[in-house]
Amino acid sequence: MMNIERIDEPIRVLATFSNGQARPVRFRWGRRTYPIQEINGRWTDRGEGDSAGVAPRLCYSVQSGDETYYLHFDTHDVQWWLEQVITQ
Repeated sequence: MMNIERIDEPIRVLATFSNGQARPVRFRWGRRTYPIQEINGRWTDRGEGDSAGVAPRLCYSVQSGDETYYLHFDTHDVQWWLEQVITQ
């Protein structure tokens, strides 16, 4: 059974930048660091709340172990966020 947990917390991300693209490599949530084994998907949206439509958000679905994480980089606030985690 799949569990989806909404998180919506700021996180620290190590990312590489090449050819105009950001690629998250690992992230820190709480006291734990999560290596990213695979990027399942990436897209850009215009966000929600106060900064909606102001600046794009760079969104990612990433794999760390058996769990899938949805991250985004808010280009307006220059902050990475963990949106949700999907566990098996």
